[in-house]
Amino acid sequence: MQEVTPNIFLIDTKAFGQEKIIASYLIRGKNKTALVDPGFPSSASVIEDALETGGMELSQIDYVLLTHFHLDHSGGAGAITKGSPKATVMIHKRAAFYVKNFGKIVGGARMVFRPEIIRKFGEAVPVPHGNIQSLSDGDRIDLGGGTIIRVIHTPGHCADEVSYFEESSGAVMTGDVASLQYPWFNHVPIPAGSPPLFDLTEEIASLNALRSVPAKKILIPHFGEVPGAWYDYLDRNIEAIENTKRAITEMFREKLEFPQMVERLRRDLITASGRPEPEIPEFLSRIYIREMLKTGLMGFLAYLLEYAPYPRAFTDEVCAPVA
Repeated sequence: MQEVTPNIFLIDTKAFGQEKIIASYLIRGKNKTALVDPGFPSSASVIEDALETGGMELSQIDYVLLTHFHLDHSGGAGAITKGSPKATVMIHKRAAFYVKNFGKIVGGARMVFRPEIIRKFGEAVPVPHGNIQSLSDGDRIDLGGGTIIRVIHTPGHCADEVSYFEESSGAVMTGDVASLQYPWFNHVPIPAGSPPLFDLTEEIASLNALRSVPAKKILIPHFGEVPGAWYDYLDRNIEAIENTKRAITEMFREKLEFPQMVERLRRDLITASGRPEPEIPEFLSRIYIREMLKTGLMGFLAYLLEYAPYPRAFTDEVCAPVA
């Protein structure tokens, strides 16, 4: 575990056996302890080992706080509650249904990712229904001793996305409403689109709404603490979203096929990082980042083509046989 503040610790979940892909955050109060986003099911044992190294046991976890229901954030929740039956899994009320029906989360992830990734998910353990508690915007979670976490609904990446603000330290954990920024790619912002209900307008609105949060530390799941001023960080994320939208629109004009778009985004990312590709682990540069860019592109396309929010009606004309 890496201490971020005196009461918050970063745990590298070692997703897919790689470092610095998905971070979980342990928040310790005087009376209670919370774990934010335990990662994939296969990361639960990594978290347990990290806790033991830090002098804790899994059974000491009181709350599992999920920023949203996607498998790379929520997948380990069932294993955590199995090791700590008293732990309450907390998630925005719009996603509580999915956590109660975990097969839907796993099934959704399997529809998006390629087999090389799916095999590394691990087997998800269901979360007992009695351990799930719904959250709403403005809720506060008191861990004791002045350690209070405020829940901020930040939709865009998905409708149930929340950010957590720990008031005493000024640390904000944004989930995926902001961009992915991997150390392997020198923290170049990668907007986190997500099919099918990614909403670019809501995402920008959420980032602007976060300006009211007096954040002193920026902690993201993909990956770690982000240096720099809070307002500058928000501005960079909004700029990255708008630039990605323009780039995708231009690729449409060039009539690129979907795989060509993904490869263009990948090459642009590596160029922007300033790192020669051979210096980046091959799994990250050639498999993982392609999957993340593919997923992000699917989300942007769903938004730009109005695929999910405004589906085209099934009229006789639409359903007519193709000549």
